[in-house]
Amino acid sequence: LAPVMLAVALAVRLEDGGPVLYGQERTAAFGGTFRVRKFRSMAVDAEDRGAKLSEEDAGGVDPRVTRVGRIIRRTHLDELPQLWSVLRGEMSVVGPRPERPELDTDMERAAPDWRRRWFVKPGLTGLAQVRGVTAFAPEVKLRYDVEYIRRQSLGFDLRILLRQLWQVAADAYRLLVEDATDR
Repeated sequence: LAPVMLAVALAVRLEDGGPVLYGQERTAAFGGTFRVRKFRSMAVDAEDRGAKLSEEDAGGVDPRVTRVGRIIRRTHLDELPQLWSVLRGEMSVVGPRPERPELDTDMERAAPDWRRRWFVKPGLTGLAQVRGVTAFAPEVKLRYDVEYIRRQSLGFDLRILLRQLWQVAADAYRLLVEDATDR
């Protein structure tokens, strides 16, 4: 993946000259925290006024997201630096997606059993993600995360991972088709 990561890093840097990587605290297993890194997909000062969910997660347009950011988000290439967190043992490949601690409080208000999802390591992808559920629906996300915890196994993880890879390939293909028809 090194050539892909180099191309993404170059695209992010060339767009606005800002930093390539973006880091933020996320909630780990049992409520701890760790620093996750992603390719930066938003304007440099996007969260100066505090953390908030991206409107893209609700199907809208988030004006904070850059042009390159839209592409790397749709293809999930922005997530590649998180493989380092997997290698460090802070994340799994499959598990509930970690949220920012300041947003966890909001999620708990909407879904009182939110902390149940903290009993496993967070993952790069999870059942909620492959089912298209975002943090805009915390009760539904929690239901899928708890289902994942209950059914967790190597076979189930592989099915989720394959489905995620299929979705990434389909999104990349759609992006190429849209680009070709826009010309």
